[in-house]
Amino acid sequence: MHDVLAQDQLYMTVDILILTVRDGRLHLLLARRAKPPYEGRWALPGSFIRVHESAEGTVKRLLEEMLPIQNAFFEQLYTFTAEDRDPRGRVISIAYLAIVPWGNLKRLIAEEEISFRCWQADMDESGLRLTDDGSAALLPEDLAFDHGKIIETGIERLRGKIDYTDIGFRFLENPRAFSLSELQTVFEAVLGKTLDSSNFRRAILNRYEKTGRLTQTVLAEQRGRGRPAVLYRIND
Repeated sequence: MHDVLAQDQLYMTVDILILTVRDGRLHLLLARRAKPPYEGRWALPGSFIRVHESAEGTVKRLLEEMLPIQNAFFEQLYTFTAEDRDPRGRVISIAYLAIVPWGNLKRLIAEEEISFRCWQADMDESGLRLTDDGSAALLPEDLAFDHGKIIETGIERLRGKIDYTDIGFRFLENPRAFSLSELQTVFEAVLGKTLDSSNFRRAILNRYEKTGRLTQTVLAEQRGRGRPAVLYRIND
Protein backbone atom coordinates (compact mmCIF):
# COMPACT_ATOMS: atom_id res chain seq x y z
CA MET A 1 0.00 0.00 0.00
CA HIS A 2 1.20 3.49 -0.93
CA ASP A 3 4.27 2.19 -2.75
CA VAL A 4 3.58 4.83 -5.41
CA LEU A 5 2.04 8.20 -4.58
CA ALA A 6 0.28 10.59 -6.91
CA GLN A 7 2.49 13.61 -7.45
CA ASP A 8 -0.44 16.07 -7.40
CA GLN A 9 -1.93 14.79 -4.15
CA LEU A 10 -1.20 15.56 -0.51
CA TYR A 11 -0.88 12.64 1.91
CA MET A 12 -1.02 12.62 5.72
CA THR A 13 0.71 10.16 8.03
CA VAL A 14 1.39 9.72 11.72
CA ASP A 15 4.74 8.65 13.16
CA ILE A 16 4.98 7.54 16.79
CA LEU A 17 7.94 8.01 19.10
CA ILE A 18 7.38 5.24 21.69
CA LEU A 19 9.53 5.96 24.73
CA THR A 20 10.35 4.01 27.88
CA VAL A 21 12.93 4.06 30.68
CA ARG A 22 14.91 0.83 30.82
CA ASP A 23 17.77 0.18 33.25
CA GLY A 24 17.92 3.86 34.08
CA ARG A 25 18.29 5.02 30.46
CA LEU A 26 15.84 6.46 27.94
CA HIS A 27 14.91 3.99 25.16
CA LEU A 28 12.66 4.01 22.11
CA LEU A 29 11.23 1.49 19.67
CA LEU A 30 12.25 1.32 16.03
CA ALA A 31 11.18 -1.02 13.23
CA ARG A 32 13.22 -2.03 10.19
CA ARG A 33 11.51 -1.10 6.92
CA ALA A 34 10.75 -4.10 4.76
CA LYS A 35 10.21 -2.26 1.46
CA PRO A 36 11.19 0.93 -0.40
CA PRO A 37 11.76 3.71 0.20
CA TYR A 38 14.61 3.23 2.67
CA GLU A 39 14.27 -0.54 2.60
CA GLY A 40 16.30 -2.09 5.41
CA ARG A 41 16.66 1.13 7.40
CA TRP A 42 15.33 1.64 10.90
CA ALA A 43 12.29 3.89 11.29
CA LEU A 44 9.63 5.00 13.73
CA PRO A 45 6.35 3.07 13.64
CA GLY A 46 3.85 4.93 11.49
CA SER A 47 0.94 4.74 9.09
CA PHE A 48 -0.98 6.75 6.54
CA ILE A 49 -4.15 8.25 8.00
CA ARG A 50 -7.20 6.55 6.59
CA VAL A 51 -9.97 8.57 4.93
CA HIS A 52 -12.47 8.03 7.74
CA GLU A 53 -9.92 8.23 10.56
CA SER A 54 -8.51 11.05 12.69
CA ALA A 55 -4.81 11.35 13.46
CA GLU A 56 -5.51 10.33 17.05
CA GLY A 57 -7.53 7.37 15.80
CA THR A 58 -4.58 6.27 13.67
CA VAL A 59 -2.28 6.39 16.71
CA LYS A 60 -4.70 4.32 18.79
CA ARG A 61 -5.08 1.80 15.97
CA LEU A 62 -1.33 1.42 15.54
CA LEU A 63 -0.64 1.00 19.25
CA GLU A 64 -3.39 -1.60 19.58
CA GLU A 65 -2.37 -3.49 16.43
CA MET A 66 1.40 -3.40 16.80
CA LEU A 67 2.04 -4.09 20.47
CA PRO A 68 -0.94 -4.22 21.38
CA ILE A 69 -1.43 -1.42 23.89
CA GLN A 70 -4.81 -0.12 24.97
CA ASN A 71 -5.33 3.22 26.71
CA ALA A 72 -1.67 4.17 26.25
CA PHE A 73 -0.59 7.71 27.07
CA PHE A 74 0.24 9.73 23.97
CA GLU A 75 0.24 13.36 22.91
CA GLN A 76 0.85 15.25 19.70
CA LEU A 77 4.44 16.34 19.25
CA TYR A 78 4.82 18.36 16.06
CA THR A 79 3.80 18.44 12.40
CA PHE A 80 6.63 17.89 9.92
CA THR A 81 5.95 19.47 6.52
CA ALA A 82 9.24 19.60 4.59
CA GLU A 83 8.53 19.15 0.88
CA ASP A 84 11.27 16.56 0.39
CA ARG A 85 10.73 14.47 3.54
CA ASP A 86 9.32 11.52 1.56
CA PRO A 87 10.84 10.63 -1.84
CA ARG A 88 7.53 9.13 -3.02
CA GLY A 89 5.64 12.42 -2.99
CA ARG A 90 4.14 15.17 -0.84
CA VAL A 91 3.65 13.65 2.60
CA ILE A 92 3.03 15.53 5.84
CA SER A 93 3.66 13.71 9.11
CA ILE A 94 1.92 14.41 12.41
CA ALA A 95 4.31 13.03 15.03
CA TYR A 96 3.23 11.79 18.46
CA LEU A 97 4.94 10.97 21.72
CA ALA A 98 3.81 7.74 23.41
CA ILE A 99 5.09 6.62 26.81
CA VAL A 100 4.95 3.02 28.00
CA PRO A 101 6.51 1.77 31.28
CA TRP A 102 9.28 -0.74 30.57
CA GLY A 103 7.64 -3.56 32.53
CA ASN A 104 4.55 -3.40 30.32
CA LEU A 105 6.56 -2.98 27.15
CA LYS A 106 8.92 -5.85 27.95
CA ARG A 107 6.00 -8.19 28.59
CA LEU A 108 4.25 -7.21 25.36
CA ILE A 109 7.41 -7.64 23.30
CA ALA A 110 7.90 -11.14 24.73
CA GLU A 111 4.27 -12.19 24.38
CA GLU A 112 3.58 -10.81 20.92
CA GLU A 113 7.01 -11.52 19.41
CA ILE A 114 6.92 -8.15 17.67
CA SER A 115 9.68 -7.14 15.29
CA PHE A 116 10.58 -3.87 17.00
CA ARG A 117 13.96 -3.29 18.57
CA CYS A 118 14.50 -1.23 21.71
CA TRP A 119 17.26 1.39 21.26
CA GLN A 120 18.94 3.48 23.93
CA ALA A 121 18.64 7.17 23.07
CA ASP A 122 21.43 9.53 24.12
CA MET A 123 21.44 13.18 23.08
CA ASP A 124 23.89 15.89 24.06
CA GLU A 125 25.68 18.82 22.45
CA SER A 126 27.12 16.49 19.80
CA GLY A 127 23.68 15.29 18.77
CA LEU A 128 21.58 12.13 18.89
CA ARG A 129 23.04 8.63 19.13
CA LEU A 130 21.05 5.40 19.29
CA THR A 131 22.55 2.10 20.51
CA ASP A 132 21.05 -1.36 20.94
CA ASP A 133 21.97 -4.32 23.13
CA GLY A 134 24.47 -5.49 20.55
CA SER A 135 26.28 -2.14 20.61
CA ALA A 136 25.12 -1.27 17.09
CA ALA A 137 24.95 2.51 16.71
CA LEU A 138 22.71 4.78 14.66
CA LEU A 139 22.96 8.49 13.92
CA PRO A 140 20.00 10.60 12.73
CA GLU A 141 21.07 10.35 9.10
CA ASP A 142 21.03 6.55 9.31
CA LEU A 143 17.26 6.48 9.86
CA ALA A 144 14.52 6.50 7.25
CA PHE A 145 12.86 9.75 6.16
CA ASP A 146 13.36 12.58 8.70
CA HIS A 147 12.84 10.32 11.68
CA GLY A 148 16.11 11.37 13.26
CA LYS A 149 14.78 14.93 13.40
CA ILE A 150 11.48 13.70 14.83
CA ILE A 151 13.31 11.84 17.62
CA GLU A 152 15.48 14.85 18.44
CA THR A 153 12.41 17.09 18.56
CA GLY A 154 10.60 14.59 20.79
CA ILE A 155 13.43 14.31 23.31
CA GLU A 156 13.85 18.09 23.43
CA ARG A 157 10.11 18.51 24.03
CA LEU A 158 10.10 15.84 26.72
CA ARG A 159 13.05 17.42 28.52
CA GLY A 160 11.35 20.79 28.40
CA LYS A 161 8.07 19.48 29.83
CA ILE A 162 9.27 17.13 32.55
CA ASP A 163 9.90 19.96 35.03
CA TYR A 164 6.49 21.62 34.79
CA THR A 165 4.06 18.79 33.85
CA ASP A 166 3.25 15.31 35.16
CA ILE A 167 4.68 13.58 32.08
CA GLY A 168 7.59 12.04 34.01
CA PHE A 169 5.17 10.01 36.14
CA ARG A 170 3.95 8.24 32.97
CA PHE A 171 7.18 6.21 32.89
CA LEU A 172 6.61 4.70 36.35
CA GLU A 173 5.64 1.04 36.64
CA ASN A 174 3.14 1.88 39.37
CA PRO A 175 2.15 5.56 39.79
CA ARG A 176 0.15 4.49 42.88
CA ALA A 177 3.19 3.21 44.77
CA PHE A 178 6.67 4.47 43.90
CA SER A 179 9.69 5.84 45.71
CA LEU A 180 11.26 9.19 45.01
CA SER A 181 14.44 7.39 43.95
CA GLU A 182 12.44 5.63 41.20
CA LEU A 183 11.08 8.98 40.05
CA GLN A 184 14.57 10.48 40.12
CA THR A 185 15.78 7.65 37.89
CA VAL A 186 13.12 8.63 35.34
CA PHE A 187 14.09 12.31 35.45
CA GLU A 188 17.78 11.48 35.06
CA ALA A 189 17.08 9.15 32.12
CA VAL A 190 15.02 11.80 30.32
CA LEU A 191 17.37 14.71 31.06
CA GLY A 192 20.51 12.68 30.41
CA LYS A 193 22.29 13.82 33.56
CA THR A 194 22.72 12.99 37.24
CA LEU A 195 20.64 15.00 39.72
CA ASP A 196 21.39 15.82 43.35
CA SER A 197 19.07 13.62 45.43
CA SER A 198 18.41 16.17 48.18
CA ASN A 199 17.58 18.96 45.74
CA PHE A 200 15.41 16.65 43.65
CA ARG A 201 13.46 15.40 46.65
CA ARG A 202 12.92 18.94 47.92
CA ALA A 203 11.74 20.19 44.54
CA ILE A 204 9.29 17.32 44.01
CA LEU A 205 7.78 17.56 47.48
CA ASN A 206 7.41 21.33 47.19
CA ARG A 207 5.80 21.07 43.79
CA TYR A 208 3.49 18.11 44.37
CA GLU A 209 3.09 17.16 48.03
CA LYS A 210 2.27 20.64 49.27
CA THR A 211 -0.43 20.98 46.59
CA GLY A 212 -1.97 17.61 47.37
CA ARG A 213 -0.98 16.00 44.08
CA LEU A 214 1.50 13.67 45.78
CA THR A 215 0.64 11.69 48.92
CA GLN A 216 2.38 9.02 50.93
CA THR A 217 0.90 5.54 50.84
CA VAL A 218 0.56 3.13 53.73
CA LEU A 219 3.21 0.97 52.10
CA ALA A 220 6.95 1.09 52.58
CA GLU A 221 9.63 -0.54 50.49
CA GLN A 222 12.43 -2.39 52.27
CA ARG A 223 15.69 -2.02 50.36
CA GLY A 224 18.42 -3.98 52.07
CA ARG A 225 19.52 -2.78 55.47
CA GLY A 226 18.33 0.43 57.03
CA ARG A 227 15.02 2.23 56.94
CA PRO A 228 12.50 1.28 54.25
CA ALA A 229 11.87 3.82 51.51
CA VAL A 230 8.62 5.77 51.70
CA LEU A 231 6.29 5.12 48.79
CA TYR A 232 4.13 7.78 47.18
CA ARG A 233 1.21 8.00 44.82
CA ILE A 234 0.38 10.67 42.27
CA ASN A 235 -3.25 11.75 42.46
CA ASP A 236 -5.23 12.28 39.28
